Amino acid sequence: MKNLLLLFILLFTTNVVLSQEYYWASYNFNVSSEDVDIVAKLTDDYFSSEDSKSEGVSVYLFDNHFSDSSNNASHSLVFAGSLEAMGKQYSSGQNVNFQLYLTKMGQHVESYSSAAGRSLISFGTPGTHPIQNVIWLKVKNASEFADGFKSYNSKYNPKNRRVTLGAFNLGRSPHGETHYVLLGVDSFMEAFAAGKYRQENKSASAAWGKYMTSMKGNVELVRTHTRVMLGKW
Repeated sequence: MKNLLLLFILLFTTNVVLSQEYYWASYNFNVSSEDVDIVAKLTDDYFSSEDSKSEGVSVYLFDNHFSDSSNNASHSLVFAGSLEAMGKQYSSGQNVNFQLYLTKMGQHVESYSSAAGRSLISFGTPGTHPIQNVIWLKVKNASEFADGFKSYNSKYNPKNRRVTLGAFNLGRSPHGETHYVLLGVDSFMEAFAAGKYRQENKSASAAWGKYMTSMKGNVELVRTHTRVMLGKW
């Protein structure tokens, strides 16, 4: 319980839409299967109440559905918003109701890890896609990679999904990840076949091949995981 409390206190175009960027903080923990509904209700009860978060901050609860054996937290609680909104969230001082929420959560969860960072370039509607593939990367030349990401996705990212390039700022793992790509879709069918749209689009397929070639020697894959949104406040 003390570890969980400390984590919360210390951290805290064409056919597509270029979205406003944001800062985020993620708190990852493990929940026994019999306690998942309790944790979800505690989180909903608290963040549905007034004054539970600063204006401009969104809160998400995720089930981490697919991940490798060294990234095995079962759930994540994510805060996201502008720099000003997140700054206010983390400088609001003591909140008795929040401390009570943490106490209740501590009876059902075990802290795993935490991290913070920011999005850099996004296409699509934020916060609406419940299935999210997250690809962790180690990037040598960040500006070169960002240019390629923007060039490809500004032309070919499908309307029905969101794709974000972002950076890890705090809480990096021993693997040394620097950046991530987040792909948000509406169903597991789309998640399983994220590149299917290129099969019938020769221009997109050719551009993708060029994009992948440009990353050789610059980008190293660290890991991937897939999460499911259980709630948003």
